[in-house]
Amino acid sequence: MTSLVVVHLLFWLLPSVFETWNAQTVDQIFVFRANSSAFRVPYDSTVVQVDLTDRSIEAMRNFYLNRSHYARVVSVLGQAGVAAQLWDYIYPARTNTAEDSMFFAATAAARNVYYGLAFRLTTENDSLIESPLKGDIIDYLNETKWNVHVDGDAEDFYTGVPELVTLTPLARASRGLGYLSQRPDRDGVFRRTPLLVKFNGALYPSFALRAICDYLHVGPDGIIVNPGRSVTLKGAHRPDAPPHDIVIPIDNRGNIVVNYVGRWDRMKHYDFATILAAADDRDEIDLLSDELKGKIVIVSEVSTGSADVRPVPLESEYPLSGLHANVLHSILTENFLRELSGTEMLLIEVVLMAFVAWMSLSLSSNGLWVGGLVVLAGFLLSAAALFLYAEVIVNVVRPAFMIVLAIAAIVGHRYLNEQKEKASLQRSFEAYFPPAVVKRIMANPELVYAAGQKKELTILFSDIKSFTTYSSTMTPDQIQKMLNEYFEAMVDIVFKYEGTVDKFIGDGLMVFFGDPEPQSDHAVRCVRAAIEMQKKCRELKARWETTGLFPLKIRVGINSGPVVVGNMGSARRLSYTVLGSDVNLAQRLESNAPVEGIMISQRTYELVKDAVTTKPLEPIMVKGLDKPIKVYEVPVEGEGMS
Repeated sequence: MTSLVVVHLLFWLLPSVFETWNAQTVDQIFVFRANSSAFRVPYDSTVVQVDLTDRSIEAMRNFYLNRSHYARVVSVLGQAGVAAQLWDYIYPARTNTAEDSMFFAATAAARNVYYGLAFRLTTENDSLIESPLKGDIIDYLNETKWNVHVDGDAEDFYTGVPELVTLTPLARASRGLGYLSQRPDRDGVFRRTPLLVKFNGALYPSFALRAICDYLHVGPDGIIVNPGRSVTLKGAHRPDAPPHDIVIPIDNRGNIVVNYVGRWDRMKHYDFATILAAADDRDEIDLLSDELKGKIVIVSEVSTGSADVRPVPLESEYPLSGLHANVLHSILTENFLRELSGTEMLLIEVVLMAFVAWMSLSLSSNGLWVGGLVVLAGFLLSAAALFLYAEVIVNVVRPAFMIVLAIAAIVGHRYLNEQKEKASLQRSFEAYFPPAVVKRIMANPELVYAAGQKKELTILFSDIKSFTTYSSTMTPDQIQKMLNEYFEAMVDIVFKYEGTVDKFIGDGLMVFFGDPEPQSDHAVRCVRAAIEMQKKCRELKARWETTGLFPLKIRVGINSGPVVVGNMGSARRLSYTVLGSDVNLAQRLESNAPVEGIMISQRTYELVKDAVTTKPLEPIMVKGLDKPIKVYEVPVEGEGMS
């Protein structure tokens, strides 16, 4: 669960990075949906757009439109029987008296025209006093603000500070005003828009919400706002349809996620010039009526140089009048996108982390990576499916980052522990195996971790003569120093011939040859190592005697035969060793060997007789056997071919 805490902390500390990544990831699902006929949002042609484009200007042969042009379009749309016409314009001042009067009259006659106003959206509690606007404009806004029922705390809603408002006479002639103001996400992309903002102790509706509520016959008293959850339109109904409640999901700022039906050209568009040209032709108006009657029309300027073009999830340059159109469309069709709440996302993340934790207990590191990729792919596919089939937006990046971080941390932790264990194991092996063998074991651990096996090996025991007697006259430091020097010399020789040190038994040493790597000449290696060990002991003896230490003399016994070899012991302490009667025989030979000599068994003799000099000794009786056994001595001095 550490990765859950760490990732949440990163998202909290660096929201501009991680929230943007997540938003841009979700954008790709938007793009996929828009390009797929199977998942594309169905378009309700009740919402249409009238565009003032470059082509319109060219057709009208007039770039500079006046209020009379707008009045004629308002009149044509009104006569065509549109249900509502939303003009994505702000007309803040008078121009020509005659033209203004014509415009006001056409607006009043149509009785279904909405105009815009601009709020500065701020998170301050009350910024009304900062507004540069005074007088009748503020009076009009106060008259038209909405006193809706708020079920909860709307403290986090934006406060609207009036900055530019359609002039009061035109506003009063219209059906109403709504604010056009938007706030993009951190990366400048418009993905959501506030439906309501705080204004002078009440709430003010957005351009789209103001018009759609009238269309659905819902007044302010029929609106219930539950901040962070929903805006409910009580008893909403389209013409000739039964009333029902429409529940619009919002966040704590009052934002609705814009459910874009597609790119700019997905909705039905009409040319401004075509509408204007019909003003003097009743037949043309009748033809337009056949297409536009009962429609909700958004009128906007989208010509080259228009300032109202911004990036949205589907396009880098998108006229923002389309944003209002898409909000209208979502409410009209009740086709909303809902973002999972923080609690819902946390539950998903906890489940994912619990599953990763379970996998970490069940799988190897490689299996964990594979399992993690499966979980990650499953989560991403589920997130896409929720968007495409249920219109639910899941935070994609945060859980994905958690999965990757958790698995990387677990595998990294395992790797570090394995490296520590490997280093510890290597140090342990180096005490028993030659460096070259250790290297091969570390590359191929099954050499020593395989199940016990029965093999013919050669086992060597050595022991220091009268060490107990001499050690009683020495200090512990002297004993430790001497034994360390002795054993280090012996082990170096054993490793030289690639033997395995089985154990140190007091002042005794047990080694074997032929495992963990097979050695066809294991007996020869063992005998030659024994010869060199005896020679080295003579050197140590000569040096120790000059310093007053005891005369070092050892006996060596060697036997070859089938033994069981492998890891033996308890789960807490394993030892790589050999077992069997032939091991015991090697130890008996050591106890019967001549001082400073090497005694070998009959089987060892058979394996080395062609490689080293030997001489027979009198048969000996050993514990555990009923008959004497043949033994041989290997001369230490003048070793050669027999």
